[in-house]
Amino acid sequence: EITVSDPKSNFGIVCDVDDTVMVTALPRILLAAWNTFVLDEHARRPVPGMAVLLNKFGAQYPNAMTFYLSTGPWNIAPTLERFLSRHMYPRGPFLLTDWGATPERAFRSGREHKRESLKRLALEFPDTKWVLVGDDGQHDEKIYGEFAHQNPGRVLAVVIRQLSTPEAVLAGSNPVHPEPAAGTTWVYGHNGAEIAEKLFEAKILGGNLRH
Repeated sequence: EITVSDPKSNFGIVCDVDDTVMVTALPRILLAAWNTFVLDEHARRPVPGMAVLLNKFGAQYPNAMTFYLSTGPWNIAPTLERFLSRHMYPRGPFLLTDWGATPERAFRSGREHKRESLKRLALEFPDTKWVLVGDDGQHDEKIYGEFAHQNPGRVLAVVIRQLSTPEAVLAGSNPVHPEPAAGTTWVYGHNGAEIAEKLFEAKILGGNLRH
């Protein structure tokens, strides 16, 4: 399937996958192997309220696109699509990686994949303002913060789902909160309901994001 963006839309969402929309409950060191070889969406559970949160954005801006950005390889795309559909997440293009080595390293860099994907979106959609959704399990805060500083006025909000203590232990989480970029709202919460409430308070949801 091909997604064609509405030229009248100037709002988009980039959403991380692991620990943001789904919880695998595996040590991060095993996640790549799990994603590659154990393709069973039933073994993963959705993060409470995140589908509702993303659909609230879709209801407010029905022509907006949602991109799912993951360090997982392309062979998980069918599994990921089934999972998102089953749990009523909005449909959207995937930005995944190729499995295998690069000329510089034995394994591809997930951080560089996310940085390059965001740069690509900024170039291909120059008039779009973004809400970036991730978690504090690894590097989303730093990567999203860098993007917001490099693209002033282009990031309306950075939304960070805070992991529970067991999830943080499995992920090896040691969050470092970057300096927020001017004009960008940072919102934290443990689930979609907490985050939605704070976005309403900040008028990111329920307000007019076009100005």
